[in-house]
Amino acid sequence: MKNGLVGILLVGMTLLSVGNRGCLAADSDIPTVLLEGAGDSELAPHGQGNVYAPDVLHDGAVYRMWYGGQGKDGHDRISYAESVDGKSWTRMGVVLKDDQANHVNDPSVVKVGSKFYMYFTRTERDVVDRIDVAVSDDGKVWESHGAAITPGAAQAWDGLSAGRPSVIVEDGLFKMWYDGRKDFPPGAPVKGVPISPTSHRSVGYATSTDGITWTKYQGNPVFEYDAGAIDVKRVGKTLLMLRESHEGTRFAVSQDGIHWKDGGSFVNKSTSPWDAHGHVTPFLLLDPQMQIHRLFVGAASAATWDRNRVAVLEISNDRLNKPVRINNR
Repeated sequence: MKNGLVGILLVGMTLLSVGNRGCLAADSDIPTVLLEGAGDSELAPHGQGNVYAPDVLHDGAVYRMWYGGQGKDGHDRISYAESVDGKSWTRMGVVLKDDQANHVNDPSVVKVGSKFYMYFTRTERDVVDRIDVAVSDDGKVWESHGAAITPGAAQAWDGLSAGRPSVIVEDGLFKMWYDGRKDFPPGAPVKGVPISPTSHRSVGYATSTDGITWTKYQGNPVFEYDAGAIDVKRVGKTLLMLRESHEGTRFAVSQDGIHWKDGGSFVNKSTSPWDAHGHVTPFLLLDPQMQIHRLFVGAASAATWDRNRVAVLEISNDRLNKPVRINNR
C-alpha cells in the first residue's frame, strides 16, 4: 500500500458520504471527488473504499487514468479508467496485479511512440518495495519486464526499500525520481528489518536509454525532507516536484533534476472533509494550452490514510508560476 505507514498503523474513522461529483469545484482549493472505492479490488479490508495514486495521460481524444486500489483482501492492484473530458470517468477494471506480491501500486506511465511504459511499486512482503516496469500497446494489457530499480546496498539511503516512481522522457532519455529508505520507524508493519526513530524517506534519481535498464545517479539521494510519493513535471526551464503530506501537496524546484530547492506548500488541504487529512500521491496534469491545469490527488478523509478517494483540483497559471519564480531566484 502506497504511503503509508500511518495508514497501516492506525485504525478507525467513519466513511463520509460523497457529493459534488462530476465537475471541477469553483473553489480551486476544494477537491472534487472523481472516484471512490467500489468492488472487491477497491473496498479495502474495512469495506469502505481506498483508491489513490492516480496517473493521468491525455492521449488524443481520451484521458487515461491508471490508479491504485486496495482490495478487501488487503492487497493493492492497479486499475484503469477512461474519460472524454477528464471529469467523468468510466472504470475499465484491474489491468495489473501480481498474485505473488503483497502490493502492486503507484503507476507512472509514459508513452513513447506507440508504446506505453508503466513504472510501479511492487511489494514482495510487508511494505518493503522495489520498482518494476511493464510495457503495453494499448495501456490496458501489460507485459511485465521485471525490476527496474531495486533497493541499494545494506545501510545505503535506499538499502531497504525503493518505490513510488515518477518518470518523464526528454530528448530520448528516460528520467526517474523515486523515494527510498534504509529503515522503518518503530511500530511499522514489517518484520526482520532495521528500525529507527529517525527513519525517513529520501528521493533518488535514475536514468535509462531504453526504459527497461536503469542506472542510479551516484550522488543519490537528491532530495530529503522525508519526501515520498513524488510527481515530477517540467514547466518551461523548471522541474517541479510535488510530494504528499498531511498538510496537502508540497513542492520543490530544480533546474537539473539533481539539485532541488524546497518551496513549501503548493496546495494546502482544504476545509472540505474529503482531504481533511492531507493529499496522498499527487499528480499534476499540465494543460498544453497553459490555461487551467489539474492536480489529481488521493484525498485523505482519515488520519490513517487508508480511506482515500481520487479527487481533482484546478490549478491556475498564477499558482503554477509560483514555483517557477522561486526556481529563477
